[in-house]
Amino acid sequence: MCRIAATKVRRNKGFTLIEVLVAIAIFATMSVAAYQVVNQVQRSDEVSRKETDQLKQLQRALVFLNNDFRQIAQRHFRTNGSDPSSNYIDYQEYLLDSDDKGVMFTRYGFFNPMQQFPRGEVTKVGYRVKNKVLQRVWWRYPDTPAGDKGEVMPLLTGVESFSLRFYDGSEWSEEWDQDSKLPKAIEVDLTLSDYGKIKRIYLVASDDNSSSNSSDSGGSSDT
Repeated sequence: MCRIAATKVRRNKGFTLIEVLVAIAIFATMSVAAYQVVNQVQRSDEVSRKETDQLKQLQRALVFLNNDFRQIAQRHFRTNGSDPSSNYIDYQEYLLDSDDKGVMFTRYGFFNPMQQFPRGEVTKVGYRVKNKVLQRVWWRYPDTPAGDKGEVMPLLTGVESFSLRFYDGSEWSEEWDQDSKLPKAIEVDLTLSDYGKIKRIYLVASDDNSSSNSSDSGGSSDT
């Protein structure tokens, strides 16, 4: 009698096969649910970081555009040792080996403290689109010899189109071929794969223009 009771007690201390299978199923279900939560959090964090990086990239590109177009200089320039440019702003198809249109001009504001360096405070910059990347090309001098291709700085990826429009005081035009004259304002249009169309309008400071300061229109973004 005592042996039978002891055997029953020992059997009651273990788990049956069904109980083990149920426990395994519950644990597996909880593991899958936990993995899905963690995976979703990681995906959300990755998307958030990607969007943040894209926004920072756009803000950085706009800073360079603002600084350059606000300070366009009334100065002809030489490229690859050629004759001086006919216009202050060179804007045409495939300029600077761009996939579309490119632009090149000189600008003020190239800091030269106490005139320590053998140059002035005018530099030459250009913009082009290569493989859907907006690139800024920069030279230390406004007149450059043959073979000087400038410093290339990638600014913005996912650029579908890059174009300019020019305001002469009465109407807008997609071309600018007026010798020895700057437009009153320049409109920069960017079409991005992520943000759609972004527009910025800059007033151009020159001796011919009534305004001595250039400013950002505030711009509009259409997505």
